[in-house]
Amino acid sequence: MIVFEDELKKFHPSMEIEGVEAAVQSHDMTDMTDIFMTMMREKADAEIQARAQGQAQAQAQMEQIMYNTLP
Repeated sequence: MIVFEDELKKFHPSMEIEGVEAAVQSHDMTDMTDIFMTMMREKADAEIQARAQGQAQAQAQMEQIMYNTLP
């Protein structure tokens, strides 16, 4: 019969496993959530920039109308 407590006492993790674990934990890994969040930030930034450009164009048009119609 297997006595699990005794087996656990005998257990020693492999040095290779510990090395892999340290290497994985020390690297900044990108997952799908990171990629999705980056895409959403880029889209929001592009929309803000487009809105700002649209406002600048509207302001320029308004100034042109005002200056052309005033004596």
